Amino acid sequence: MNLLLQNKILAQTARINEWIESLEKDVPLFMSADIRDAGFKIASIDANLYPAGFNNLDVTFHALAAQNLAAALGRYGIAKGAKLLIVSEEHTRNLFYLENIHALSSILTLGGFHTEITTQFVIEGETYGPEGLALSSASGQKLSYLHPEKAAARANEFAAVVMNHDSSAGTADWVQKLSIPVLPAWQAGWHSRSKARHFEHYRNLMVDLGNIVGVDPWFFGALDRRITDTDINSDTARAQIAATAEGLLKDIQARYDEYQIKEKPFVFLKSDHGTYGMAMLSFDNAGEILDINRKEKNKLFKGKSSVVVKDYLLQEGVPTIVRMQRDAGNADVAGYYAESVMMLANNRFIGCFARVNEQKDARESLNSTGMFFKPLPAADCDNAPTRVAEIITRVAGIALQREICELVQAEAESRGIALPSKCL
Repeated sequence: MNLLLQNKILAQTARINEWIESLEKDVPLFMSADIRDAGFKIASIDANLYPAGFNNLDVTFHALAAQNLAAALGRYGIAKGAKLLIVSEEHTRNLFYLENIHALSSILTLGGFHTEITTQFVIEGETYGPEGLALSSASGQKLSYLHPEKAAARANEFAAVVMNHDSSAGTADWVQKLSIPVLPAWQAGWHSRSKARHFEHYRNLMVDLGNIVGVDPWFFGALDRRITDTDINSDTARAQIAATAEGLLKDIQARYDEYQIKEKPFVFLKSDHGTYGMAMLSFDNAGEILDINRKEKNKLFKGKSSVVVKDYLLQEGVPTIVRMQRDAGNADVAGYYAESVMMLANNRFIGCFARVNEQKDARESLNSTGMFFKPLPAADCDNAPTRVAEIITRVAGIALQREICELVQAEAESRGIALPSKCL
């Protein structure tokens, strides 16, 4: 990262912390953000409300994670010793995802809670026994999953639900009807969340951060444009997307010219409601959007759970200067391109790890083929760039909470029920 920018941010740490804390009326239970360091700028390019990376936290972070998760649950009057129901995704054939669930359960146990695990929907192709479903993670950790119907029937035994399911295809009726807290709120699943809405909140907050630091807030974010109700298979729709991309590329180039940045602008076209790096491509030239092939159209047409994509976000591409080796290896080798994944609970730092990709360059999505995760011990995260990334992520956490409250409010109004006090 540019040392001048880094030092400007860190010099105002006390003021920034005071400002962030003044906004923390409520915060997400947990979250993660993908942080890109381009050298000339540092920005969050995505934020996940239901992170699946707890298994990538180095063990040196577990105590801190347990402490902050307990503090977050305490906001809802959930004290240590309480029983929690973890709601997992259904893709339990992904053994590394099961590692994530095991790690989350272990961290909550370390924090003084008791946990059981279920899913929103029945896992197809699996046979449940009287005690539920027995599964094993990639490292052989044993997990027991309650049948969703049994979990629903026993819901009152639990103090809260801990959601690790992003509801891309919607939320199960039994979850919607729960009388116990669901954290993070089920209303903010990807069936409702919008990247464009999130980044609108994020950019507004970055204006204030820029004023505190004394720099253009563009150095902390990415320009974007939202495209709604479109069909990527339509020539007319792609022409409209290309025209929008052309305008965005010109805006990025204007910033580059203003700050004498010798880079070529590029953009990502991604699902506005997407996750897992699906339904996303990058472009150096708007004309490329007109000529995408059938394979690329198919990639953009459907996201997770085969949900058809109709809304897209065109986002300024932020290159990465970060490179990492798979292991200690040869110190003379630069390594592969990487980005930081920052994790928070109670809007406090609980650890970071690197997303590294052996097959992609500095201008491509690293959340794709060739990716691996590199856990980083606490000692490796105790540095100035990580402290800056932590600040950026905490602001993203406030933006996420504002989006949650909007979605909870909309749901409450549609049902004619009272709005939770924390969102007033």
